[in-house]
This record gives sequence, structure tokens and C-alpha cells, in this order.
Amino acid sequence: MDEKWVVQWFNEVWSKADSSRLQVLASDPFHFHVPGGKSYLLSHNEYLNFITLWGQRFKDVTFRIVDTVRDGNKTVVIYQCHALYCGGWAKIPAKKQKVMMTGMAFFKHKDDKIIDCRLEDSSFDLYQQLTRRLE
Repeated sequence: MDEKWVVQWFNEVWSKADSSRLQVLASDPFHFHVPGGKSYLLSHNEYLNFITLWGQRFKDVTFRIVDTVRDGNKTVVIYQCHALYCGGWAKIPAKKQKVMMTGMAFFKHKDDKIIDCRLEDSSFDLYQQLTRRLE
């Protein structure tokens, strides 16, 4: 698997909920882990529902891949994401506010398909950007 799949994952699957690209890149179902330790075995449809909901809350999404490290069937991607917050996350009202998120995604592959995706992101910092509670 060459590294162009990383850009496709972020720019087509995450940004646009592209089902055809998801079919090419990931097994169905695959494991999806979110910050806090929860893990889900999701079908493509279930994952696209999650991504579509995220896309309703965050619009005009752009990703920048900061670094990629690969070791055998494992890949770690460090990314930045810029978006427009449109409401619906953690009961925070919409302000049409520009936000920046960072994170790491850890992928496991089998037969050129993603079988496992672990996401660690800057949710706490995002909360602070939107609420300014700690200022």
C-alpha cells in the first residue's frame, strides 16, 4: 500500500464521507477506536453515518498531513484539521467559528485494507476554542 491512501482517507473519506473510497481503503467491517478507549466494530454504512454527522457539525474541512510513520502493516498519521464549527457538538451552540484540530490516527492493514483505525485527537483543545471556559 503506497502512502497516497493516507491523503485519500483524510480528504475523501473523512472530509467528504466518500463511500466508494471507503470501500477501496477499508475492510467491511473494521474496528474504529475513539479517544477515551471506546472501540466499535463498524460496517461501512455505520462509519459513514458517523462521518456524515461529524461533517454536519464541522464544515469546510481541510486536512494537512504533518507526518506519517509506517512499520510493516501499521501506519501512524499526525494531522491538522481546519474547519468551521456549525453546532451540535457537546451541546455547544453554533457560532460559525473557525477551529483547528490536531490528532493522530493509528491504522492496521491486512491485504491492503484498513482493519483497525485508532483515533486520538485534540477534543479538549477544541472544547476550549469553542467555549473559552479556561481563559
